[in-house]
Amino acid sequence: MIADELSAQLRLPGNPARTAMARRSKIEMRRWAHRAGLRVPAFELVPGPEVSAAAARIGHPAIVKPQHGAGSHGVVMVPDATVAPNLISHDLFGNPIGEWMVERYVRGRELAVNSFSHDGRHRILDIWEYRQPSSADYDQPYWDVVQLRPTDPDWALAAEFVERVLDAYQVQLGPCHTEIKIDQSGPWLIELASRLPGAHIVDHWQAHSAIRPYDDTLAAYLGEDPGLLDRELGFDAALGICCLRNDDRPGVLVDLHGLDDVRQMPGVDAVFSSLAPGDHVPLTRDLNSLLAFVLVHGSTVEDVDILFRTIRNQVRLELK
Repeated sequence: MIADELSAQLRLPGNPARTAMARRSKIEMRRWAHRAGLRVPAFELVPGPEVSAAAARIGHPAIVKPQHGAGSHGVVMVPDATVAPNLISHDLFGNPIGEWMVERYVRGRELAVNSFSHDGRHRILDIWEYRQPSSADYDQPYWDVVQLRPTDPDWALAAEFVERVLDAYQVQLGPCHTEIKIDQSGPWLIELASRLPGAHIVDHWQAHSAIRPYDDTLAAYLGEDPGLLDRELGFDAALGICCLRNDDRPGVLVDLHGLDDVRQMPGVDAVFSSLAPGDHVPLTRDLNSLLAFVLVHGSTVEDVDILFRTIRNQVRLELK
């Protein structure tokens, strides 16, 4: 938001300041979607003590989110009226949370659509699916993250919807990361942010494509045309990210057994983990509390799925 406002005042390349808040605040994002005719789940904005009542009005299951959070930090599901949500006091950036957005839970495929814009034209760079270990409802989306092929049956639908989203929110320049869900009735906007994707997707781009995420983004904001809208993207493999998480109990790390062996596996590009023995390991609730990211590639999506299973069978978390 600050960058967009400064760009406007200094007459530098950027996205319009008038829609900056709608691209950042979850509640303003939904209000803007209503004005633009885009589908978003039913929602209410309420103070913390009224979250349970709002969830009852919205209908269970419901999802409760801090307005300005990211990476699923502080996001909780309210499956029914018997569950009182455990709400955090501050968002991911240290800001106190005064109000919460309560919205209807949408069942369906959860997709992350990455795009790049220049002079108001858009290009869908790729689409990733958040996959879960079971069909149960969830509020923590990180498990297996898989890059979809353009032949996927939902690719064209997702791409067309997100291009409408980009136009509605006046994303005119640079990268954008848009998360949607698709159920039997069609796509729903969950959120967007005019930034590069997280979860080390850009590391995959650098290793397996002609996308230069940082160079291309900087060029666009310096007033240059990086040529990404017309460049052959050159993806050379099926890509995936295995998100290792702690679903057992909080504790102190003794070891993450097998991770060194995983690093040597064919098809494993990188392992990112900041944990060391003696660190406190919470239950995984968001992107920042994952045990590790394992970036993998294969000839096909099926190869990637096999590698995911191999990695999970190899790694064992030991806590005390």
